Amino acid sequence: MSSMPPCPDAPGDADRHVPRTTRQLLTDHTFGPWFWGLLVSNSGNWLFNVTAAVVVFELTGSALQVGLVSIAQFLPLVLVSPFAGALSDRVDRRKLLLVSVLVSAAAATALAVAALAVGLEAFGGAWPVITAAAGVGIGQAVAIPSLTALVPDLVEDVDLESGIALTSLTFNVGRALGPAASGVVLATFGAEVAFAVNAASFLALIVALLVIRIRERAAVATTADRSVRAGIRYVRADRVVLLLLVAVGATGFAADPMITLAPPLAAEVGGGGTLVAILVSAFGIAAAPASIVSGRLQRRLGSLTVGGIGTGAMAAGLTAAAVAPVAAAMVVGFALTGAGFVLALTGFTSVLQRRIPDELRGRIMALWSVAFLGNRPFAAALDGAAADLVGVRWAMSIAIAVALGGVVVARILQRRQAHLVGDASP
Repeated sequence: MSSMPPCPDAPGDADRHVPRTTRQLLTDHTFGPWFWGLLVSNSGNWLFNVTAAVVVFELTGSALQVGLVSIAQFLPLVLVSPFAGALSDRVDRRKLLLVSVLVSAAAATALAVAALAVGLEAFGGAWPVITAAAGVGIGQAVAIPSLTALVPDLVEDVDLESGIALTSLTFNVGRALGPAASGVVLATFGAEVAFAVNAASFLALIVALLVIRIRERAAVATTADRSVRAGIRYVRADRVVLLLLVAVGATGFAADPMITLAPPLAAEVGGGGTLVAILVSAFGIAAAPASIVSGRLQRRLGSLTVGGIGTGAMAAGLTAAAVAPVAAAMVVGFALTGAGFVLALTGFTSVLQRRIPDELRGRIMALWSVAFLGNRPFAAALDGAAADLVGVRWAMSIAIAVALGGVVVARILQRRQAHLVGDASP
């Protein structure tokens, strides 16, 4: 491609009206059901993630086996998402998202029914949980490109940063509510019921997708080449987009210890499943207010600045958790990591969403999902193996180094501000 569209790092150059408040967006007939449906569904997802991690660690005692759950869940992203992104540029994204959610719900329901029918002790190992995670992951691999590409169709252009941040909020509040619910349900009813609650949580998003109506957007030119290769060529030709995907990848990689290393890290200070749930909840609880203020911070400081601050906070939080002598200090470290995570992810993603053309949005956001979540199998395997070999505290240094790499990429992007539009604070 001979020319690239300008990329405003913060809005303000062509606003037609004042951005809506959080309350206005959450009560909007289009964005509101989307937000609440995602919130319930994502809470269920994180209930599953924590429950699966605790169950597999209790069954096997191996951090690497816990990592296999993430590998099974996120490996399909690498294999399927690019093609799902190309498909989402050709068909109704809402309908494609609905079908993919049904696939994940079916896998979660199968695990819940089996666990309730025979009990986890009859499984003979962790393989049923890992298999169910793979089924959920296949649905997610198809869903995520459509999910991320759909956000600009749910809000006005001036509300894009807030829409992205609030969509991210559903994942981060889910990280708080889901693990907290997991701790309560595990202690009170057992893992079998926790898996059943996760299966039921998919209903909220299914209902939301059935009732929302996508906003009318201006028609865009379509490219003759509708293949996955067209999206890859665009990224290769646009160095800024490529670097943004690298920064998103660093953010996702550095968040892996939250699941893979939380169980052995909790064991270091004498904690069990309840402490694992508290650690993951602390990550989400701190991320929630960061999501709410992220749009405002981006308009004031610039999205790249916010992204750099976020990756720096992640590195600091991971370091604090790695050296923490007691559980309370470990919780604080996870909380700082969570706040930094959401600032980094929303900052970098906002720049990306404003830069890319709508006709390629599904394919490029599929590459976003590969960068953000597709590296999780590698991260989980590396973190888990390192924890088994040299100890969990030393294994945390891998994620710390990757987070610091995200800071470096943010600085490189800031140096390219001369090629961007609107990066200065308004």
